[in-house]
Amino acid sequence: MTGGEQKDLHELSYELGRNAKGLEDLNKLFEQHCKDDDRRHEENVALLKANNDAIAAQNKAFAQALDKLTARVALTSPDGRLLSRKQLAVLAVVGTGAMIVVGWIVEAAVKWAVGWLIGAILKVKLGG
Repeated sequence: MTGGEQKDLHELSYELGRNAKGLEDLNKLFEQHCKDDDRRHEENVALLKANNDAIAAQNKAFAQALDKLTARVALTSPDGRLLSRKQLAVLAVVGTGAMIVVGWIVEAAVKWAVGWLIGAILKVKLGG
């Protein structure tokens, strides 16, 4: 073997050794990546389980609140009315009548107050 061949062989051996070391480092990095990936997967599974448990608890609370609301609505539904339609009509008529009477009273009070105020102003201005 000549000197040039030995030099070429030496360079080839050196490159192969360097590539083998790089491949070994790459394999270590890949193994570390796989371990990290597995760890992250376990963490994500645990977080998803906790999230699902929290959602289930909220759904249970929502279902209870919905049951209470459904019970209240049942009281006001046509089958479980607190007041009949006739009673509501009577209350509407009485309420309307009361509002009319209150309106008359307010109107009379305002007329009296305006009349008294105008009379008082005229007495002062006319000197009477």
